[in-house]
Amino acid sequence: MMDLPLFDDGEDRKARGVQRALDAIYEDYKAQFYAEVTRLAHRGQPFTSEDVTAVVGLPRHSHPNANNSVGALMHTMARCGIIRKTGRMVKTRNPVSNAREVREWIAR
Repeated sequence: MMDLPLFDDGEDRKARGVQRALDAIYEDYKAQFYAEVTRLAHRGQPFTSEDVTAVVGLPRHSHPNANNSVGALMHTMARCGIIRKTGRMVKTRNPVSNAREVREWIAR
């Protein structure tokens, strides 16, 4: 009989994916991202990851195929208690994003 692999629950898989994405980002970008999220949070108004990347840009990666870095950083900021979800999704302003919806955040 073949042994089947044990599958972790979704939260474990999510945590591993977030960690892989974070590991792919250069430390200087993480510091810039953290500073901008903190600045936006201190305003006390809702914001999106698009607002953050409008200032700090998108990350360079230390290796190819490192997707979801911005989402991983936002997730980490929320887990650290700096921001929280507002419960709203808003359309992006960047035409290249084809009006996709992104999560709205606010200071915790």
